[in-house]
Amino acid sequence: MKTNIIYVIIFLLIDNVSSTEIDYYWSGAVTINTGVVSVATDSEAEVKVQYSDTKDFSKNNLFSKLFKTNSESDYFTKVKLENLKPKTIYYYRFVVDGIIDKKQVGKFNTHGPGSFSYKIALATCATTGSNSPVFDRIREEDPLFYLMLGDFHYGNIYRDCEDNFLTYFRATLGSKKQSKLYQNTAIAYMWDDHDFGPNNSSGISPNKDGRAACRPEAYKAYKNYVPHYALAFKEEGEVISQSFNVGRVKFLLTDLRSQKRRPLFNGDCSNPKSSNCKKVKQGSNFGTEEHLRWFKNQLLDAKNNNHAVVWHSSFPYLSLPDLSWFNCDEENTIKTDTGYECDDHDNWGWYPEERTAIANFIKEHQIQLCIVSGDAHMSAIDDGSNSDYASGGGAPIPIFHAGPLDRKPSIKGGPYSHGVSGLRGQYGIMKIIDSGSKDLCVEWKVKDYKGEFVRKSNGDLLEHSFCFQLDN
Repeated sequence: MKTNIIYVIIFLLIDNVSSTEIDYYWSGAVTINTGVVSVATDSEAEVKVQYSDTKDFSKNNLFSKLFKTNSESDYFTKVKLENLKPKTIYYYRFVVDGIIDKKQVGKFNTHGPGSFSYKIALATCATTGSNSPVFDRIREEDPLFYLMLGDFHYGNIYRDCEDNFLTYFRATLGSKKQSKLYQNTAIAYMWDDHDFGPNNSSGISPNKDGRAACRPEAYKAYKNYVPHYALAFKEEGEVISQSFNVGRVKFLLTDLRSQKRRPLFNGDCSNPKSSNCKKVKQGSNFGTEEHLRWFKNQLLDAKNNNHAVVWHSSFPYLSLPDLSWFNCDEENTIKTDTGYECDDHDNWGWYPEERTAIANFIKEHQIQLCIVSGDAHMSAIDDGSNSDYASGGGAPIPIFHAGPLDRKPSIKGGPYSHGVSGLRGQYGIMKIIDSGSKDLCVEWKVKDYKGEFVRKSNGDLLEHSFCFQLDN
């Protein structure tokens, strides 16, 4: 009888020790020799990561430092993995309260040193918790990483901020098909409007419903849950812009939401047809001079280090210019203490001064640059024919829109030289072809949720290829 009681006690103790479960995990911020894993448990726990370049963990095992999850961080923690080998597949699993969880295994690829060729997948706009087969197709591409261009979820959060961000991240990371993608592919992710705040969010101005976004909570959620690259500004309340190099390409992920300032108008602006409503202050997507200066310095750094640039602008750069008068309808007019703002419909056309200044800078310094973009529920390609906004020309920028993952299609901006596709369930494939010669070449193609290449209405593939000219 005593022996049976002892067995029961031992069983209960073992069960208690191993009762904590891993809820979510994903990886990002990968470099040549490091990576970051973000993990959430269902209760307080001590966690470390076991990682190896062998799938069965039979050799070359490494262990991270020990980290704790607790309620203050919503049971999330981020673990940095170090001493990795370049251009290698790494597998990882978790040691929770001293017990190895052999059921849940993730993987990612480290980057290669110097010049090398690789493929990434990129897309935007997914319904919260979507379980679309498009995520399986992206995973099956086995990209070096998945560039999530924004609208990771559609929370449109402006109240109950902290609880809502946790709810929407959990719903997204808990999707069966999405979680399988994130567990098998490193991610690089920048938010847009729906996953930062309300539709067409402007972080430091009221939105069309008169409410501002939940900016502090948005920052906190991103920093706590997302395995992101080092942020350009580490102070509280600053943008989450970031940059990272892969081979001879610098990727620039710019936060164009959290400090965005809309143009300001004064006069008789209650009537959209009034001619007595004038712009008195230009808007800014970057929001502050410090943010724009950082962006320009990153462009110069790429130039000085013989790198091409892939700039992620979360909404259309190629769009008609802002008119000189206030031309919003009554529904989208926002009255403030200092004048009138407008729901700017999320394109650079309402910010012609800032766009021209950026284009002039690119022209002056001969930056080798292309743009990848989200927000618009479409895939579209322009070879630079329609996207030159420098004074007098001289800065034609190739542009690639990739999406939507599963949202209702819509066409924004343009015209696009190589066509547009408005289908639900699309993603982009971007190949970097770099042998170390003067030419660093880029290939863009679009695929659908079946894994088939997307064609335009004339039957031709929606695709484009071009080369940057870099010094040897």
